[in-house]
Amino acid sequence: MTKIMKTKCILEINLRNMFAVLMLLCDPETKNQVESSAEYNDLEMTLDSMGLLALIKKLVYTGGATNKQIQHNKAMAIMKLMTLYQDKLQEIQEFRDQYMAIRKVCSELGISFGRCKDHMKAMLTKQGITEPTNAKLKDTINKVEDELHDINFMYKTDRAR
Repeated sequence: MTKIMKTKCILEINLRNMFAVLMLLCDPETKNQVESSAEYNDLEMTLDSMGLLALIKKLVYTGGATNKQIQHNKAMAIMKLMTLYQDKLQEIQEFRDQYMAIRKVCSELGISFGRCKDHMKAMLTKQGITEPTNAKLKDTINKVEDELHDINFMYKTDRAR
C-alpha cells in the first residue's frame, strides 16, 4: 500500500512539474492568454498537460479569442507552403516532414487548397457516380485536395537527386 501511495505521489509531482514547465516555456503574452482562458482552471486542477498543449496550440495558431493575428497567420502559412522547396542536401523524409508540418498548420487555420467542385464532379463522373451521397461528396473533395498536395509535393522536391 505504501508503494502505491508513493507511486501516486510521484505521478502527481511529475504532472505538476510538466504543467509548470509548459507554462514556463510560454512567452508572457501567451501565458496571460492561457491563464485568462475559461478552460485554464479545469486544466490546472486536473494537471492536464495535453489539454494545456491543445489550448496553447489554439492560441498560437488562431491568435486566441481576439483573432487579431489570424489573417496574418493564414497569409504566412500559405507563403511558407508555396515557397517551400527541398534543399540540395536535404533528405526526402526530412523535406516531407517539413511539408506535412506546414500543411497541418494550414489545416489548423482552416486553409483549404484545391477544393473545387468541378474537379470533384469530374472525379465522380470518371468513377461512374451520378447521384453521390453527402459522405461520398466529402470524401471525394478530400481526395481532390490530397491529390493536389501530392502533385505539389512532387514538384517541390529536388530534381537533381
